[in-house]
Amino acid sequence: MFLQTFGTAIVDYNFAASPPPNIVYLAPNIGTFVLADNGTANFVWQKDEKIEFYCEKLAYKGIRTISNVKYYECEMLVETSISCKQMIKLLFGCKRASIDDGYRIFYQRPQDEDYQLWAWDAQTFKLHKKADR
Repeated sequence: MFLQTFGTAIVDYNFAASPPPNIVYLAPNIGTFVLADNGTANFVWQKDEKIEFYCEKLAYKGIRTISNVKYYECEMLVETSISCKQMIKLLFGCKRASIDDGYRIFYQRPQDEDYQLWAWDAQTFKLHKKADR
């Protein structure tokens, strides 16, 4: 678990609204996440023996600080079955976890008590801004 410390969840973390950062996260074993005005998430999710591919809209919320570490916070609405949708919260590391690791990505489903580590080796790329005409 991500926020568990000595069996007690850390629930006090700061949030600051901010404009989208115009960054793409590429997680080799998961997919791509575009954090921008019209953000998208293209990723794989494994359920039992089955692997599913999703293309979803990603809603950027702002910057969340947890234990002095900053994360970009996003949400996406995912259809999990024919008539069931759930909001998944995502945290994207603003800085590399270490020199050897990449950027970390965490997720939290409604049924999860805490955030779960999804990727530890993501890379980032800046998006080009559209030219004003």
